[in-house]
Amino acid sequence: MINKNKKIGFIGAGNMATALISGLVNSGKDSSTIMASSPEQAHLETVSSKFGISTSNNNKEVAKNCSTILLAVKPNIIEEVLNDIAPFIESDKHLIISIAAGVIIDDIQTPLGGRQRIIRAMPNTPASIQKGVTALCRNSHASTLDTKLAEEIFKSAGVTCWLEEKSLDQYTALIGSGPAYVFYVIEALMEASKGLDIKEEDIKRLLIEMIIGSSELAKISEDEPGILRKKVTSPGGVTQRAIEVLEENKTKETIVNAIKEATKRSIDLGNK
Repeated sequence: MINKNKKIGFIGAGNMATALISGLVNSGKDSSTIMASSPEQAHLETVSSKFGISTSNNNKEVAKNCSTILLAVKPNIIEEVLNDIAPFIESDKHLIISIAAGVIIDDIQTPLGGRQRIIRAMPNTPASIQKGVTALCRNSHASTLDTKLAEEIFKSAGVTCWLEEKSLDQYTALIGSGPAYVFYVIEALMEASKGLDIKEEDIKRLLIEMIIGSSELAKISEDEPGILRKKVTSPGGVTQRAIEVLEENKTKETIVNAIKEATKRSIDLGNK
């Protein structure tokens, strides 16, 4: 359990910060030990009224009052935020956790001095319903206790894994962006459902339940996904014909290439 007296501060109070705050409160973290800052007053009012946490429009207040600081801001403003809080950050006092996409640890560490304890995290959007997947990586100054704390924060919103930072771009393309690919498939299936004598909201529900059921089967089955697919595919049948069309159009190859291109884009963004 996260130390109930250890103050956690969020710089940024948007959707992902709200999801993590919700997870922390629901997992037993005392709301009086959570703080958030943001220039968006509406965001502050939302997290304050919903979770009972303290808020400020001044990032320095978070740095002064919290030992764990979670940077939940857009990449294009993180340099400004770091310069703002740098005079108040002490390596032996503060743990910095960043969820700013594409911002590497070195770019966080440099404005804060050379010995700051830093963990970089990449959650995906299902964290908003405590079903997220978060990749974590750390610098050499982060302690074992720091890693345990970071794990507990993000496990409150789903599951976690640890990676080397060099793998984070591919992870971002594969799993960080993954929900968008699933939604894209749902869009395509809904398009294919036109002509069915079923209400749109009903077909959406049925398709989503089909995906949930298939995912659960893949999760618990000892068979690999390819074997499970073959078990559904009767020779010469309906499913086989659909798979043949997908293969003719090199769908699997297209997906793999899309992930490769997304990985390159993530690397490019991190180098800017």
